[in-house]
Amino acid sequence: MILTLMTILAVADFSGIWETTYGDMVLEQDSSLVSGWYSFGGMSTIEGIVSAGGKFVFSYNEGNATGTGWFQLSDSGTSFSGEWKADGDLVWSSWEGHRPTGTSSTWVLILEAEWQESMRENEYSFGEMLDAWLGRLPDIQIRHRFIHDLDDIRGFCIEAATLPGDVYLIFASHGTTAGISLNSGTVSPHELAEALAPMNNLQLVHFSCCEIMAGNTDEAILNSRSNWAEDFAVSGYTTSVDWGGSAIIEFYYLNQILENGLTPVEAAGALMSDIRFSGTTSTHWMEAASFQIQTP
Repeated sequence: MILTLMTILAVADFSGIWETTYGDMVLEQDSSLVSGWYSFGGMSTIEGIVSAGGKFVFSYNEGNATGTGWFQLSDSGTSFSGEWKADGDLVWSSWEGHRPTGTSSTWVLILEAEWQESMRENEYSFGEMLDAWLGRLPDIQIRHRFIHDLDDIRGFCIEAATLPGDVYLIFASHGTTAGISLNSGTVSPHELAEALAPMNNLQLVHFSCCEIMAGNTDEAILNSRSNWAEDFAVSGYTTSVDWGGSAIIEFYYLNQILENGLTPVEAAGALMSDIRFSGTTSTHWMEAASFQIQTP
C-alpha cells in the first residue's frame, strides 16, 4: 500500500508550464507541495497539495477574487482536468490545461527603451542591431520588444516565463546606479528583481546600460531567490560605456554564449582576455568599459 501511494505521488507531477482555460500557468512542485502562478488578471497565484489519490487540491488568489479548486492529472501527465469555485459561491466551473507542444529552445529576449527623446533626433535601436546579428544562428529564438514603463517589463517577463527552454534576457536602455531609465522614470533594482520573479527559465540578465553594475541592481536580482540555474549570471557595466565599445563587447560576449556554447562566466573571461578595453584597462583609442559579471 505504501509503495502504491509513493508511485501515485511520483506520477502526479504538476510542475512545469501549462496552457490552461485561464491563461498560461507555471507550477513548481516540492514533494506534495505545489505553488505557482497563472496569467489571468496579470499574474494570479495558486498553491496547494497533491493528495494521496494524485489530485492537486488548491487555493487561488486573483487579487480581487479568491477561491478553491482541484486538478486531476491525466495518465500521460500531459494534461489535467478540474474545477474551481470562488469563495462564497456554490457553483463549480471547469478548468482544464495541457503542456505546450513543441520542442524546447534557447530564447533571447531583448527589452529596449526608446532612445530618442524628440523629433529632432534620428530614430535608432541597439536591440534591432543585436536581433539582426544573432538572427543568423539557426537554433536561437529572438524576441525584441520596446518598453516604456515597469508594467511593460512585468508583462513581457510573465510571457517569457512560459517559453519552453532557456531565456537570455537583455535590457537595452540608459542607466544609472539607481536603475534603468525609461520614459516613465527610473525602474529601481527592487522593482526589476520583482518583475523577474516569475522567470524560472532565466540563464542570464545582461544590462546594455551605463553604470548599472555600480549600483545594487545585480545584488537585488541575485538575492531575490535561491534556486537560480547553475550557471546563472548578471552582467553589465559600472561606467558610462562608449557606444561603439559596447557594441563590440556585446557582439563578442553574446556570440561566445549563444554560438560557441560558453557559460556567461566563461564568455566574460574570454572577453576580458581578448578585448582589453572591456575591463578596467583603457587603450589609446577607447576608455575602459568596466564590464562586470556577478553570479549567485
